[in-house]
Amino acid sequence: MNILQPQTGSVDLDLERDYISNLPKNIKEEVLMKLPIKEAIRTSLLSTKWKYVWRSIPNLVFNEDCAQSELIKLVDLVLFVHSGPILQFKLISRHACNEAIARWMLILSQNGIKNLYINLDSAEECMIPSSFFSCLALEHVLISCSCSTIHAPEFFLGFKFLRTLRLFEFDLTGITIERLISSCPLLESLELSGFVEYGRFVIHAPNLIWLSITGEFGDLCLETPKLSFVDINLEGHLGCYMNFTLPNNDCKSNILRVLGSLSAIEELELCSDCLGYLAKGPIPEALPVPFYRLTDLFIDLSCQSKKEVAAALCLFKSAPNLKALSLLLYKEEDDPPSSLAQSFWEGKGIDSDLFNCLELVHITCFFECPDESILNVAKFVLSTAPVLEKLVIQASNIDYLNDGKAFMKKLSSFPRLSKMAKRDFV
Repeated sequence: MNILQPQTGSVDLDLERDYISNLPKNIKEEVLMKLPIKEAIRTSLLSTKWKYVWRSIPNLVFNEDCAQSELIKLVDLVLFVHSGPILQFKLISRHACNEAIARWMLILSQNGIKNLYINLDSAEECMIPSSFFSCLALEHVLISCSCSTIHAPEFFLGFKFLRTLRLFEFDLTGITIERLISSCPLLESLELSGFVEYGRFVIHAPNLIWLSITGEFGDLCLETPKLSFVDINLEGHLGCYMNFTLPNNDCKSNILRVLGSLSAIEELELCSDCLGYLAKGPIPEALPVPFYRLTDLFIDLSCQSKKEVAAALCLFKSAPNLKALSLLLYKEEDDPPSSLAQSFWEGKGIDSDLFNCLELVHITCFFECPDESILNVAKFVLSTAPVLEKLVIQASNIDYLNDGKAFMKKLSSFPRLSKMAKRDFV
């Protein structure tokens, strides 16, 4: 028998078999979740076995670049005929869809929604309705809009299962941000951006590990014993903290009150005017509890400010195992050089073992060079880091042909405590 000639009976049998349609329902749903929602709906035309599969997929993603009316019609169709739990709802659109979002949120609150992702790039103000706070099974939330108002009911009791909360460009009404955070006992990751809190901002989150804040506040209190990563970007255009006075004549420095108890910290970023805020009040030589786990430190620093330099030195002395240091240097026009700052960068009175574990330093400057300030900082690092591997200086305002070569020549002439240290200028 010719083995290349197909056997008639087996071919007919294979043609009659539809392996894909006979897959278990959960496998079909996994397949449909890989498709755009419109394509998933079209699979209902394949056969009777596929007709209703798309109606029960637990993860719904709407990323449609279409007219608002068409988008609303699509989301309405899917939600109104959906059967079973909706574990994830993701909406990415250039429309606010305010009226529609109110009814969508109500449906989601009744279907056990766990992951909610709303990204609306609209010039119109986006309204997040109070029914959002009825989604009690939520575990992960991201709401990002150009400008959003989130309405909370006064009787809100909390998200008992929420682990991740990310809110961008928002205004919360009905309850405070503090109450929202403290009502999420399992919260592990928190990101807040584009908000204003004129008074004291307390973050009470015993299980919080990751924190990123970009906004304005008068004062900050971190009740977060497990915090490992911290990024604080204090936008200084309002200067809320400048006129804030602590009650009961608390004379502790901000750096001690805010960072003093973060013993688990591993990575710390202090951006914009944050170090200026932390430098208010008497600054200790070092924090009472060293940051033994801190390996990565990024700070924006006014290199001629007496107070900010003292706050930076406090952080350096409190991080004996620091491995990577990034400094963004700038100067305030009305901030004349201080003798303390100058003597610090010259290394006077500084312990020789300050940077025993430091391996990488990246310095970025936002002022014209050549400049003695940045040279002093570079010289200071090279003379105090015995295991330094690389020092990178980035100065976008430098004319490399005219100033850069001379700058690099000076940099190369500085003595290095570490013979492995390479110096790059970009």
